[in-house]
Amino acid sequence: MMHLLRIFTLAWLAATATASTPALIGEAEKVYTLAPANTAIGGVAFDDVSADAPRLLVLDQSGKVFVYGLDLDPAKGKDELRYLECVDLPAKSDGSALSGPRGLAFARHGARPVLYFLNWSASGGGVTSELWQWRIDDNSISVTDLSLFSFGIGEREVIDLTCHEDKIRICFDASGYRDRNLRVQRGIIELDAKRARGGKVKFVKHLPDCGEARSLGLADMELDGAPYIWATRGNESIYAAEGTTGRGLFFFDRPRSTETKSSSLGLCFGHGFLWVPENVGGPGRIQRVNVTRNLDAAREAPRIFRRLIMTIDTEPEADAAVDADLAVDDAGAVRHYYSRPYAYEQLGNQGVWPETESVVDLSKARNATITERSYDPADDTSSRQWMRLVEYSGAPARAYSSKYGIDLWTNQRRMYVYPHRANHNADELRGTDYLADDADLFNLSDTKTYNRFFERVRAHMEAKYGAAADMDNPYWAARNALEYIQDNYYYPSRPKGIPAAVDYDRSHYDANPGNLKIELSEEPYDKSQIIACSGTSVMMAGAMRHLKIPARWLGTGTEKGPAAWDTNGNGLLDRDETAPCTNGHRYSQVWLGDHYGWACFDATPSVPDHKDYDPPPPFRSQWRYMSRAAAGHMRDRRIVFNVGSGLFRPLYRDFEYDRDLAVNNDCGGDQRYNLQGRFEKPELWKLARQRIYLKNQCFITGVRLSGPKKKTKVVWKLEGDWHKAPDARLCIFLQRVDRDSHKARNLGRLAKALPCKAGQVTVDLSAYRGEGFRIMLRREGDPETGGQSALFDLE
Repeated sequence: MMHLLRIFTLAWLAATATASTPALIGEAEKVYTLAPANTAIGGVAFDDVSADAPRLLVLDQSGKVFVYGLDLDPAKGKDELRYLECVDLPAKSDGSALSGPRGLAFARHGARPVLYFLNWSASGGGVTSELWQWRIDDNSISVTDLSLFSFGIGEREVIDLTCHEDKIRICFDASGYRDRNLRVQRGIIELDAKRARGGKVKFVKHLPDCGEARSLGLADMELDGAPYIWATRGNESIYAAEGTTGRGLFFFDRPRSTETKSSSLGLCFGHGFLWVPENVGGPGRIQRVNVTRNLDAAREAPRIFRRLIMTIDTEPEADAAVDADLAVDDAGAVRHYYSRPYAYEQLGNQGVWPETESVVDLSKARNATITERSYDPADDTSSRQWMRLVEYSGAPARAYSSKYGIDLWTNQRRMYVYPHRANHNADELRGTDYLADDADLFNLSDTKTYNRFFERVRAHMEAKYGAAADMDNPYWAARNALEYIQDNYYYPSRPKGIPAAVDYDRSHYDANPGNLKIELSEEPYDKSQIIACSGTSVMMAGAMRHLKIPARWLGTGTEKGPAAWDTNGNGLLDRDETAPCTNGHRYSQVWLGDHYGWACFDATPSVPDHKDYDPPPPFRSQWRYMSRAAAGHMRDRRIVFNVGSGLFRPLYRDFEYDRDLAVNNDCGGDQRYNLQGRFEKPELWKLARQRIYLKNQCFITGVRLSGPKKKTKVVWKLEGDWHKAPDARLCIFLQRVDRDSHKARNLGRLAKALPCKAGQVTVDLSAYRGEGFRIMLRREGDPETGGQSALFDLE
C-alpha cells in the first residue's frame, strides 16, 4: 500500500507542479455526490490493494455497502467517483437484520478480502456491542462481543473502526469516565486480529482520543513508513495522531460542502487522501482531503489590521527631589525602550508598515532625544529586533512620558507537523548560536539538574503511553518536555495569593533561571511547582539547548476581547473605542529542521480546577497538547515583540524585592516583552508605568436599507485604511435587538464572502417580521471590524 501511495504521490506532484494554489493540509480538493439511495452514511473504507482498486466503500445505515470506483488521473483530466454496485450486509444468525450497523474497514488477510464493521444499539432490552468480520470470498462471519470485560470498554457506545495489517482500532464514547486521568487516556482500543476467525480478537491496549469530545471517525495512515492515526473531535475537527501511542499532533476544521452540521460517522485513508463523509439530507457526499502533499506550507487566516500605541510614564521616588543631599538635576538618565513588532518575513504571522512608525516625547522635556537601536539575538541577523529609545539624559527628578505608534497586522498561522519529518538540519542557522548558555537564564553548566529532569520526563512518558520516550527527534524532545511540565506544574493564581516559586537567596526569580525551574519537580508534588509563562519559556529553551537542539522564546501581547472595550455592546471595535493589549505572554520556539524551521511550543501550565492547589496536576487532554505543541501562532491578534536568546539588558527588569509585587509575579528578574523604562540610578525612580492598546483602522459606515422585503437593497461605505486589505470579504447578518437590554442575537447569515468594495447587496427578508431588527456587517477573519444599520421593523 505504501508503495502505491508513494508512486501516486509523485505522479500527482508532477501533474500539479504548475498549479497556482496547491491544496494545503486539511483542504478538500473535490466533493463527490454519492448514489441516490446512499443517504445515511455510517462508515467508509478504502480498498487500495485489490486488482480492481482503487475503490471507495460506503456503509449506509440501512444495512447496505455501496461500492464506488475512483477514476483519478490529473494528467488526463479524470476525476470521478463511479457507482459500481451495492451489497447487503449479512444478516444475524437468526436471520434478523443488524440493529445498528456503523463503521467500516477493509483489509486483506493474506489473499482473503475482509470487511470489518460494528453493530451497536441500546434499547430497553440492553446494549448490543459487536465487531463483525465478514470474509467476502466465502461469505463467512465472525462476531465478537465487545461488551465483554476483557475489552475494557463495557457497554460504552462504539462508533467507528480502522484496520491496518493485523491491528484493529475502535473508537468509543469515553465521556462516562469519572476519573479525569482515565478519560484523557482512553477513547480508542487496539485489538490484535491475528486470530480473528471465530471471533477470537485480543485486546491489546487503550489509546487516547482527543480527550474533549468523542471521535466519530477513525483511520490509519502511513507516510514515508511512519504510522499515523486520523480521528475527529466530535463533528467539528479532524486531527492527526502518532500511530503507535495515539498522541495528538495537529488538527484542522472538518471540511463541509454546506453549512449543514449534521453528524457524520466514519473516516478513511486511501490513495494518498483522507476521505471525509457528509450526510446532507439527501444523497451523501464524500470530501477528498489533502493530507500528504504540500507538507511544509502553513495555513494563514485573513489579516487583522490595527494601530498599535504604547506609552511609558516614569516618576521619581517621593524623596528624590527633596533630599538635601541630592541635587535636583542629578537623578541620572531615564530611558524608555520600545520594541517594534516583527515583520512578516521574520515570523510569518504579522507585519508592520515602518513608515507609519512614530515616537514622541509627551512631557516636552528639553533633554529628550529619540534614537533607533537594534540587536541580533544569538547573532541572528534574520531575527533582528528594532527598537526606539527615548532618553532623558542628566534627568532632573520629574515626571517623563513618551508614546510610540505603528500600523500593523496580525493573523492566525497554523502549522501541520508530521514528527518523522523533523530533523537536526540547522544549515539555515549557520552563524547563529541558539545553543549558547546564559548564567542568568539557563545555567546549562548545571548538567546534573538537566539530566535528572530528562530522566523524569522519560519515566513519565513511558509510564503514560507504554512506549520509550524519543528524546532525539527534536519534535518529540520538545513535546515530551512540554507534556511533562503540563502534567506536573500549575500556573500561579493572583486571587489566591499563590505566586510563582522563587528562592531569592539562590537568585531564583519568578522567571529564571531554567535549571532552578525544572528542579521544582525533583520531589513529588508539594505545591512548590508553580510557574508562569516566562519561567516555562526559559525552562523549555534551556532544556532543549541542553539536548543540543536550538531553542529561543517569543515575547508577545494580545488584544483583549470585547468585554474589555465594547462600550455599546455591538461587538465592533468602533472608532471611539480602544482595545487594551496584554503585556504579555511568552512561549518557546524549537528548531525542527529544514522542513519546518522554528515551531512554537507553549508549556505554560493551567491553574487547577476550582483553584485547588492541593491535589497534584492531572493529565491534560491530547487536544490541549496538540494546541500547544508546534501548532503555530494559533490565536488571532497575537503580536510578537521580542525574540529572546540571552538576557538583553534594555528589556530586563532588575530585581528589587517587593512583597506585594512578588505575589503578583511582578517583582523583577524578568525579561520584558515589548517596552521597558530603565534608569541610570534606579533607586531614585518608581517602576515605570506602561500601557499598550490598539485602535481599529477600518470602518463601515452609512449602512442603509431600501426596497421590498424579498429584494431589500443594503448599501454601505468604507472608511479608513481598507486599501491595506484589498481582498477583504464581508459576512452580513440579520440581528434582533432587545430594546430594553440592547442585547443582539443573530437570526441568520444573509450573505458571506462578499467583497467589501461591492458597496451593496440584495437580500431576502421576507421570512422575518416584528420589531427591533438591524443589519450587521462583519469582516471575515476579523469580526470586530464592520458596521451596522439603524434599528428597523419588519411588517
